[in-house]
Amino acid sequence: MDCERARLTILVSGSGTNLQAIIDACKSNTIPDTEIVRVISDRRDAYGLKRAETAHIPTKYHGILPYKKRFPDTSPSPKFKEAREAYDLELASLVLQDAPDLVVCAGFMRILTPSFLIALQSAKLPIINLHPALHGDLVGANCIDMAWKEFEAGKRKKTGVMIHYVIAEVDMGAPICQAEVDMEGCKSLGDLQERIHGVEHGLTVEGARRVVEEVVRKE
Repeated sequence: MDCERARLTILVSGSGTNLQAIIDACKSNTIPDTEIVRVISDRRDAYGLKRAETAHIPTKYHGILPYKKRFPDTSPSPKFKEAREAYDLELASLVLQDAPDLVVCAGFMRILTPSFLIALQSAKLPIINLHPALHGDLVGANCIDMAWKEFEAGKRKKTGVMIHYVIAEVDMGAPICQAEVDMEGCKSLGDLQERIHGVEHGLTVEGARRVVEEVVRKE
């Protein structure tokens, strides 16, 4: 890897502001000698795909609906376990086709199942994720909302953001870097969201840079 460019695959679900931060960091060499080889989204209308296209980065929409139709779950509380596993197995195949050195989940709103994780682990391909809370604090979806409710109830004064390795246990992989976010002065949930997003962009770039420099280039 010493003389080659590191290759990133980015998974997104939404507007792609953190993706944009990585695009800009690769362009400015803040993440040295690194390129994004593909952006994959589980949502067809994700603006992150438009950001990638504008930057001339290949994209792929990979939606789960066809898998739910192929593997229906008619239980009272459907979880579509078979559909999710089949979806993730194909997602792993799509990722591995590009032979990336690192996968970055930058606002990818799906919990990755073992069918994806094992395939990438077998290929010795690291996966990192952006999570809007400190390690071991709040886990799962809606962490910003949960932090805000606790702040309003006088139960907390800070939250945070971390970049961590992805493992089967949700949001519990080893942290690569994290930063506290002071909640004092926030007047609304929107204020807190804006404060957190402002931290996320820089931390996403720093996390990717560290893994590229400390893990990918040592292989």
